[in-house]
Amino acid sequence: MTKISYKGQDLSGKRFFGAELNEADLSETNLSSARLSGAELTDADISNANLTGAHLNRAVMVRANLVNSDLTGAKMMEANLTDANLSQANLSNISGVDANFTNANLTDVKLCGANLSGANLTKANFTGTDLQGGIFSNADLREAILTGSNLNGVNLSGANLSRADLSGAILTGADITKANFAKTNLSGADLRGVNIYATNIVEAELSGATMPDGTKRG
Repeated sequence: MTKISYKGQDLSGKRFFGAELNEADLSETNLSSARLSGAELTDADISNANLTGAHLNRAVMVRANLVNSDLTGAKMMEANLTDANLSQANLSNISGVDANFTNANLTDVKLCGANLSGANLTKANFTGTDLQGGIFSNADLREAILTGSNLNGVNLSGANLSRADLSGAILTGADITKANFAKTNLSGADLRGVNIYATNIVEAELSGATMPDGTKRG
């Protein structure tokens, strides 16, 4: 079967509700404000695409290639991006409540102001990602990799970060109320202004971390 290709086309504002676009080539395509809610995009190539303000609620994007795409302000509630590659993409201000990013590649991504409350982010790779001001309340971040990430002012209340790697991460001013940091690697992390006593930090690794009062942990 011939794969669908819309490569480089202007599809801004077009309607693709529930469309079957598995393995489609949508690279370099303008999909700004496009309606893709419920669309099937498994294994699709959506790299270098413009998806600003796109509607992707409940879309299935398993293993999709979204490298270097712009998803600023996209609506992605309950979308499934398991194993998707989003490295270097811009996801600023997205609404991804209850979305599934299990094992997704989110390295060097911009997630400033994103709302991923209740999202499944287990084993996702956020290395070097900017998450400033994002909302991750009640999100599942077990075994996620957040080394060197910027979580300044992020809302992590009620989130599960057990066994996650936040070594060298910036968490200044983050809200971690009732979050789970059991056996989490926080070595070298910046925790200034964080109330670590309002959370579970049993067996967390804190060597070299800058503590809430500014002192350095040995």
